[in-house]
Amino acid sequence: MWAGTASLATRHPIIAVILVAILIVPAVFFYQEKLNFDTIGELGNSYPSSKAMNIVADHFGKGNAMPATVVIENKKALDNSASLEAIDRLTGQLEKIKGVKQVSSITRPQGQEVNGFYIGDQTKSVTDGLSATRKGIDQIGGGLKTAQKKLGSADFSQVNKMVDGTAKLENGMTALTSGLKQIQNGISGTGQSQTISDGIGQMESNLEKMSGAVNTLAGNYEQMQSGYAKMGTSYQDTAKALLGVKNALTQMQMLTSALGDSSPGVAGDQNYLQLKAGIDQLSASLAKITPEGIDALNKNYTTLTTGFKTANSHLAEMSAGLSKMAEGLEKTKSGLDSASSGIGKIATNMDQVTDGLGQMKSGQQKLADGLNGFHTFSNKLADVNKGLDQISGGLGKTNAFLSQLNENRSFSIPDEALKDKQYQQALDAFMSKDRTITKITVILDNDPYSKNALNTIKQMNTLLRSGVKGTELADANVAVAGPSSTTYDTNNVLTKDLNRLTVIVLIGVLLVLIVVMRSFWIPVFITVSLMGAYYAAMFVLNALFITMLGLEGISSFVPFFAFIVIVALGVDYSIFLLARYKEYPLMSGKEAIVEAAKRVGTVILSAFVILGGTFATLMPSGIVLLIELATAVITGLIVLCFIMLPIFVPAMISLFDSPPKFKRSAESAVNE
Repeated sequence: MWAGTASLATRHPIIAVILVAILIVPAVFFYQEKLNFDTIGELGNSYPSSKAMNIVADHFGKGNAMPATVVIENKKALDNSASLEAIDRLTGQLEKIKGVKQVSSITRPQGQEVNGFYIGDQTKSVTDGLSATRKGIDQIGGGLKTAQKKLGSADFSQVNKMVDGTAKLENGMTALTSGLKQIQNGISGTGQSQTISDGIGQMESNLEKMSGAVNTLAGNYEQMQSGYAKMGTSYQDTAKALLGVKNALTQMQMLTSALGDSSPGVAGDQNYLQLKAGIDQLSASLAKITPEGIDALNKNYTTLTTGFKTANSHLAEMSAGLSKMAEGLEKTKSGLDSASSGIGKIATNMDQVTDGLGQMKSGQQKLADGLNGFHTFSNKLADVNKGLDQISGGLGKTNAFLSQLNENRSFSIPDEALKDKQYQQALDAFMSKDRTITKITVILDNDPYSKNALNTIKQMNTLLRSGVKGTELADANVAVAGPSSTTYDTNNVLTKDLNRLTVIVLIGVLLVLIVVMRSFWIPVFITVSLMGAYYAAMFVLNALFITMLGLEGISSFVPFFAFIVIVALGVDYSIFLLARYKEYPLMSGKEAIVEAAKRVGTVILSAFVILGGTFATLMPSGIVLLIELATAVITGLIVLCFIMLPIFVPAMISLFDSPPKFKRSAESAVNE
């Protein structure tokens, strides 16, 4: 067989080379290396381990079954706010990579951001509180302005007039009492009935005027008492509101101080500093408004209301006394004999009225003194209102500034949460005991062994190298573990090793053949034959297992071992052929290669059949790796034994004919 093909190739070398090129060149150019590292998938679904993995993959996805794990090892403990912030930022960056489904870390144990652990969440709570505080302050300010307006418009000058009127009334009553006593003495002495009767008439007229004046005064007292009662309710509510404002200011001082301590960026903001200064100033202005001062004001108010009650009581007594006086005068008119007795009673009642007027005057004076305190209180309210307006404006500016931070997703865990028992359990789950090592679990969207997953791992490695620079993790060792990462690294190693091995082997084979053949072009032809056989075998392997059978790729180790076996056997077969070729130095190159093919062809084909049969025994194993390796080796040997060695090599040798040095050697042998 080899003799016929070699003879045909030497007679039509160009045609033979073209036919071989038509068969081999497309395989070389269209071959694409697609490797599959899924060792579990290569087992099939007939083994317990592969069955269990397939069940998990069907229900939860292959990414959940075999996630990637980012491991961070630091020299210092990582359970602090700065390190956790760097871990969270890295977690967020990993989550944005295409092909990543979910990322879980110590800052996101469930794969989602924890509300309250981010500056935006914390500032939102602060801004909501500030908005509510500002609204409350505005409401208090409105109430205080209304109270101030009412207190400022109140006319207390009538109280002083009332005190003066009461004093004049008291003097008149004293004079009246004195006159009555003189009348009584006059009646008891020398009788002057008509004069007394006239005096009694005048007294009765005066009593009617006094009675009207007392009733008017009583009505005014009742109106004033009612007005002051309403005013008392208003100022007491205002006092309570002021105490509430003072307490709110104390809480706001604590809140702003805590905000400045927890957020260094806020502590330097001008609006924040103005707000803090305004709160401190207003708090200082309200320092004198204390529960004790309010109690003292309440006592004055109580004294005032008591004075009103006393005055009203005395007015009632005065009215009763005047009524008795009128009755006494009537009796006096009806009978001067009993006048002395009646006037005596009147004088006695008049003394009581005079005493009552004195007490009422004292109460009115206290009332006037108490009302002066309301003027001072009104002036204080004006200062408070100005301060509240400043606070409201400052709160508005600070709220507007803090609202810009509501979208800030920088991780900032409170110390209380970091020390919480539940969070300590999360630390135990994601960190080592000494807290220097942590992990980030990354679930991929794609099959962990797929090309897309390997691209995702590549992006992760790139991100991790750049993502830790300038952070608390700058000196940490960061790496990715898991099936996808292992596959990615193995793929890189195999690809580099195969490329390096290809170059080394081909150079080695070429050098050995040059030494053995003492020629350059024939070793080149053999090397090209070996490469053609390998690429043709791999092209056929892809067509069978990827295109026809639908596998994801060729088992990762098949190209490496197939290349070794095909090249090794191909070199052996080539040396067999060329060694026989060298045995015919007196023949031309065409004749020598045909004769060598005729002599050694059967031996090489026999070796191929034996070796091919040996590799064919691997196919019933059911292991994809062995089946693919056997198919690749057998296909490569078929191409080598039936196309490259019996057709391509003889055709190329016939084109270049025998090397001249072979002829010189042959001529020398004949001469000798």
